[in-house]
Amino acid sequence: MAFSFMDARADVVIIGAGIVGLTIAFELARGGVPRIVVFDTGAPGQQSTGRATGGIRRQFGSALEIRLTEATLEFYWPIFSDSDFNGRFERDGYLFLAGPEQRTRLDDACRLQQSHGVRTEWLEPETLRERYPYVDLSNIIGATWCADDGFIDPWSIVQWLLQRCRALGVVIRPQRQVHEIEVGKGRVRAVRADDERVEAPTVVNAAGAWAGTVATLAGVRLPVQPSPRIQIVTDTTHSLPATTPLIVDLSTGGYVRGIAGRILAGVSPAKERFGFDLEPTSDEVEAIAAHVSARFPGLQNAGIARIISGLYEVTPDGLPVASAGEHVEGFCTVAGFNGHGIMHGPALSCAMADLILHGRSTRFDVAPFSARRFEVKSVARDRSSSLI
Repeated sequence: MAFSFMDARADVVIIGAGIVGLTIAFELARGGVPRIVVFDTGAPGQQSTGRATGGIRRQFGSALEIRLTEATLEFYWPIFSDSDFNGRFERDGYLFLAGPEQRTRLDDACRLQQSHGVRTEWLEPETLRERYPYVDLSNIIGATWCADDGFIDPWSIVQWLLQRCRALGVVIRPQRQVHEIEVGKGRVRAVRADDERVEAPTVVNAAGAWAGTVATLAGVRLPVQPSPRIQIVTDTTHSLPATTPLIVDLSTGGYVRGIAGRILAGVSPAKERFGFDLEPTSDEVEAIAAHVSARFPGLQNAGIARIISGLYEVTPDGLPVASAGEHVEGFCTVAGFNGHGIMHGPALSCAMADLILHGRSTRFDVAPFSARRFEVKSVARDRSSSLI
C-alpha cells in the first residue's frame, strides 16, 4: 500500500535517516510492514553516518562487541556482493600498538579474539620494525594485527539502503525537524515534524547523537549525549606509505590511516567534551598533530588539507541502547554507539526490526542493551577500553 500524507497514518515512524534508521526501515519493509515514514533533519546519512571513518573490526576486548561486529557483517555481506552496490569492503587491516601499560590488556584481548575465531596475530617489536619501518617504536613492546579488519564507505551503504527502501515503499522525509511526540495513556500516538503530523503505534528513535533529545519528546530520560570529535586529513607532503593500514597507538590514543594518497589522523580525547558544537578547538588540532607526528615521523612536515568534525553518541558505560517500549509503549530506541555505529548499528537495527515484527529476535539478543540498565547505580566502564 502506498503511503499518502493525506492519510497522515503510518505503521512505523522512524526518526533518523542514518545507517541505523535506514537499516530498520529496510528490514521492516521487507518483513511486510506497508507504511513506514522516516524523518530526518537533513539529508539521509548527512550527520554522523556521513562523517564516519567506516571501520569494521573484530579486535575488541569483550565477546559482546566481537559478536556485534560479526552480526553486522552478516547484514553487510549480501550488500557487498550485490551488483547495485557501488562500494566495497577494503580489508586493509588494523594494527594496535601497545606500551608496557597496555600489554596485559591487549594480550588478554588478543586471546579472547582468537578464542572466537578471529585471526588476530601478536607481533613482537622485531616484526614491527620489519613490517612498519615508518613507525617510531619507542616504548612499544608489541602489537596485535588482524588482516580481516577493514573499512567501508558509509555513503555507499546509505545509497544502497535508500534505493532499496524507496523501492519497497518507505517514505523518506528529509529536512524535517521532529518537534513533538504525542503520548497518551502510556503509549505513543503520533509524531509532528514541522507542519506534518503522522499517527503511528510505533515510533523508533534512531537519531544518533540527538537520541537523548528526541527521547525527551516522549517523556523518556535517555543518557545518550553528543560528544564532538575531529579528524585531520593531511596534504600529500607526508612520507608514509599509501598502503598505511589503520594503526592505533594505545599509549596515546592516536591513530592514522592512508587514504587516497593522504593520511587520516585522529586521537581519542583525554577528556571528552559534550554538546553539539562541532567547531574544533586549536588544542584539539594541535593534540592530534603532536601525538601522531611523534609516533609517525613522516608526518612532521605534512600540512593539514582539511578537518572532519562530527558527533559521537556516547553512553555512560560505552555500550549502545536497544530499547523496545520499556518506558512508553510503542517507543523504541536504537542509539548510543560511541563511535561504532557503522560497525555495530546494523546488528541491533536488525534485532529491533525483529522485535517490532515478531516480538522477539533470533538474530541478536538485545537484553544487554536495555535502557533500564541506567536506572540502577553502576560503575561506568573505562571508556579507554573501547580502543580494544
